[in-house]
Amino acid sequence: MTRTPSDNLPATTLEQLLLREDTWRGHSQRFTARAALATGHKALDEVLLNQGWPLGCLIEICQPDMQGEWQLLMPALRDMSGLIVLLNPPATPFSQAFIQAGIDLDRLIVVAAPQKHHFLAAFLELARASVEVLLAWQPAPLSYTEVRKCLLATTEGTGLSILFRPRQSRQQNSPASLRLVAQTVPEGLEITIFKQKGQLQTRQNRPLILPLPKSWAAQPAYHQLDQPAVESQPGAQEVPRQATRSQP
Repeated sequence: MTRTPSDNLPATTLEQLLLREDTWRGHSQRFTARAALATGHKALDEVLLNQGWPLGCLIEICQPDMQGEWQLLMPALRDMSGLIVLLNPPATPFSQAFIQAGIDLDRLIVVAAPQKHHFLAAFLELARASVEVLLAWQPAPLSYTEVRKCLLATTEGTGLSILFRPRQSRQQNSPASLRLVAQTVPEGLEITIFKQKGQLQTRQNRPLILPLPKSWAAQPAYHQLDQPAVESQPGAQEVPRQATRSQP
């Protein structure tokens, strides 16, 4: 019987394996540190492993139609200074909204890629080019392999890369490092995180409600704008007033 060099090596114990830097230990967050960008939402930062959007990886946001992208991302985009690339946006961006948010339009680049093969080619090149922000809306369903190609491209860069997919994509496996569902509700924007790389997935994912910005609050009706506030008389019962949106 011949002996190989490996026969002379001591056996590796379980304790030694757990000390390896590439061993993941479920709920342990020991090996999850990476560069991150604050989201601008304190409650959301508190539930993200690195207290912000992870950089140099793929983030997947599943949502019904267009619901809350800018409410969710605008605070972070406002604090950045590099290029913001919108790949295949489903609608023409409203430039005035970006100006009011303090984002220079010279930083904004829109790339149209309605065909899936054009979309994938553009995503891979932009992610590898390390543009500061890449926001992409898939034009057609993507396979696991195609999403993995996007993920690998983002790991070669250092920017914020987000892929928007339909809500039903949540039921599909995805290699994305961070996956969440975003949808608007009467109270604001509801966020449900159902995958974070480095954290053991649980069956119950408590949703997080991000309140609407104050600037989005309903305004009084047009005919009420010039009316002076009615002062309540002493002893009179106050009736709560509800703001209504102006009618066309």
